[in-house]
Amino acid sequence: MGRSVASLPDDYVDRLDEEAEALGLSRNKYVRQRLEAGRLLFQCSDKLSTETLTNLVDQDGSPTISNELETPDSDIANKVLANLSTDESRALEREEIRETVFGSQEEQLETIEKTLRDLNERGMVEPAFDGGYIKTDE
Repeated sequence: MGRSVASLPDDYVDRLDEEAEALGLSRNKYVRQRLEAGRLLFQCSDKLSTETLTNLVDQDGSPTISNELETPDSDIANKVLANLSTDESRALEREEIRETVFGSQEEQLETIEKTLRDLNERGMVEPAFDGGYIKTDE
C-alpha cells in the first residue's frame, strides 16, 4: 500500500474527517485531492502560481474547465493530467495513476456502497437476489 508522509495533531485530523465526511469522501481521498490541488497551485515551489489559479477561476469566482478535451471520459482525462508531472523523475506508474484518480480498492468499494445506499433511499435502485441491485421503474 502507501507510505505514511506525516503525523498531524488530533484536532487537525478531526477537522479533516469532518470536511471529508461532509463531501462523502474517505479521509485518504480527501487529503490526496487537497494535497494535489495545493501542488498544482504552487507548481511544486514556494510561490503560488497565480496563472494556474486564474485558469481555474473565472473573474466572478466560478470554477471553469481550462482543458478542451471533449470526450465522454474528459473528467478522467483531466484527473490524469492534473496528477502527472512534467518532471520525468516524478513519473507515475499506471497503478499509481489508477489509485490517484480512482482511489484505493477499499475507497472505491466504500464509494459504491454509499452511492447504492443513497440511491436505494431515494427509491432509484433496489436490492435484488444474491446481493445485486436493479434500477427501479420510477
